[in-house]
Amino acid sequence: MAKPKGAPLSVQIDGKRRYISVPAGRANELHTYLRSKNVRSSPPEPAYSGVDYIELAVDIDVGRVQALLNDWF
Repeated sequence: MAKPKGAPLSVQIDGKRRYISVPAGRANELHTYLRSKNVRSSPPEPAYSGVDYIELAVDIDVGRVQALLNDWF
């Protein structure tokens, strides 16, 4: 499986909210990958702009999740 093209993915923080913006066609695949690595996250939510959002648990280790995103293929 090839690494997603475009800008690298990153954990975004907005107040207490932690989430990842993912191209809509790849969101379910990323969600499955994160869950397989024991990352607590909600299923992707469509944003109607070609991007879906994966909400992360409030107490998530942002650095660990970012490392997983960097390694995601």
